[in-house]
Amino acid sequence: MNIQPCTASDRPKTLIACVGNMLLLDEGFGPYMARVLTERSVAGLYFDQAHVDTIMSMFRLDEVNAVDDGRIPVLDAGTIGMGLLPWFREYERIIVIDIIDTKNPAIPAGSVFVLTPEEMAENVVLHSLHDLKLVDVVNNCALAGHTADVSCICVQAKDYEPQDFCIDITPELKAAIPLVMGALMEQLEA
Repeated sequence: MNIQPCTASDRPKTLIACVGNMLLLDEGFGPYMARVLTERSVAGLYFDQAHVDTIMSMFRLDEVNAVDDGRIPVLDAGTIGMGLLPWFREYERIIVIDIIDTKNPAIPAGSVFVLTPEEMAENVVLHSLHDLKLVDVVNNCALAGHTADVSCICVQAKDYEPQDFCIDITPELKAAIPLVMGALMEQLEA
């Protein structure tokens, strides 16, 4: 894979929002991907040194009072739901990384999709009636007059309901990380 950085002037104000619950195996893919994008040691598990250097030069962890150094902020959004509203006000473009469950046995775990929030809503993993779909957050932002260009990079989960809490992801989803990085780079260039 050839990862090429783009400059801040080439893109709208962009945020990578990595969504999920890291205690529920594959449901933690988003937070795990946030680590791949912002921690050299984790990125090094999947990419060679040159690619790791490029990734580290492109992305930074979104932190309170972080200095805008031209890198794209990455938010470990956890299960924040409507708490994403402030970011929708601040950014022109948001790329969400999360898992889905197509419930189609013909689609293997680790398959990567680029979807709109509406398309993602059909396959979103909800754990309770209190969970929100991303499309609901997008629609609430639009009602408040805030619109962002939102796209979703989604990975077909294998197991998001483990018997015990588990801070890891399945091998199938780890194998998908280079594919997710490729999809992310394509979205950034679009």
